[in-house]
Amino acid sequence: MARALYREWFVHFRFPGHDQPAAPVGTAEGCPEGVSARQGANQNHPRVASPLGEIPQGWEVKTVADAFVISGGGTPSRKEDEFWTNGTIQWYSPTDLTRAGTMFIDDSSDHITERGLAQSSARMFPARSVMLTSRATIGAIAINTHPACTNQGFITCQPNERVPLNFLFHWLTEGVPTFQRMASGATFKEISRGVFKTIEFLQPPDDLVARFETITAPMAEQVLALQRQIQNLRRTRDLLLPRLLSGQIEVEPA
Repeated sequence: MARALYREWFVHFRFPGHDQPAAPVGTAEGCPEGVSARQGANQNHPRVASPLGEIPQGWEVKTVADAFVISGGGTPSRKEDEFWTNGTIQWYSPTDLTRAGTMFIDDSSDHITERGLAQSSARMFPARSVMLTSRATIGAIAINTHPACTNQGFITCQPNERVPLNFLFHWLTEGVPTFQRMASGATFKEISRGVFKTIEFLQPPDDLVARFETITAPMAEQVLALQRQIQNLRRTRDLLLPRLLSGQIEVEPA
């Protein structure tokens, strides 16, 4: 539902008020006397030319670099046990995202230590950022629910006031085909942070983005709640099933 709403408002430009006429401004310049603004009022929300084609008047085209902060990742040396043993910092690899296949992700399969973080190019980013795999498998996307870091196969995007979490998530999801087209490389495809920063970003008016966020944030929270319920049920099943099969737990006749 949230993705369909994003497409309706920000891809097809059928947002609330898109069919409202432009405000009357009197007789149009160059029009014969008697041609009033009423004729102009029959038009929908005006469009203007931009590098992305025609967009609604009042919307901005900027680059990713000007819209929100991105970061990369790194891998501490596997030869140093102290970088990994008893690590408590979540450290994601692309496999975590492709295996989970969920909008949110609560934990990584590997964890690193504070020393491993300090002595590698991995960088911590806050909870509720959006991780995008950027090499080999390009376009797996997930939101981390705890502070974390990644290996070098990611571009992590941090939401802000003008580009809030759910709007950013759906912008990235819609942009995957573009990211894949822009990737290059002989051994495996990759889109670099430098290239990613140059991608054109369409910034709608703040009130429209805020309205979208208000509608879709409860949907996202419900997704997260249901996702966690599913995970708990799976853990319960994995605990009970072996005991049932071995006879440790008996099922009483109904």
